[in-house]
Amino acid sequence: MFRSEHEMREAGTWDESAQTITDTICPYCGVGCTLSLHVQDNEIVKVTSPLDSSVTDGHLCVKGRFGFSFVQERGPRAAEGPSGDAAGMPRGG
Repeated sequence: MFRSEHEMREAGTWDESAQTITDTICPYCGVGCTLSLHVQDNEIVKVTSPLDSSVTDGHLCVKGRFGFSFVQERGPRAAEGPSGDAAGMPRGG
């Protein structure tokens, strides 16, 4: 289950020394922002952008900054679209 940085700090489980950082490109639009994914215990716990990035200058839009929780959805419903079917199309009924 996704937990925010705030929740992890409050619970005492936030550990920056145990985190790895991997740079990738944001998939949400065609701008090509660099994302730095902070990973702890095999979960993305934070997303930032390098300050020296010529595209973002260290800033990210809401989708880039907080969209990582979508990446981590697991389980039988993870393959379904937001409306509940595999193609993401509304169900008939």
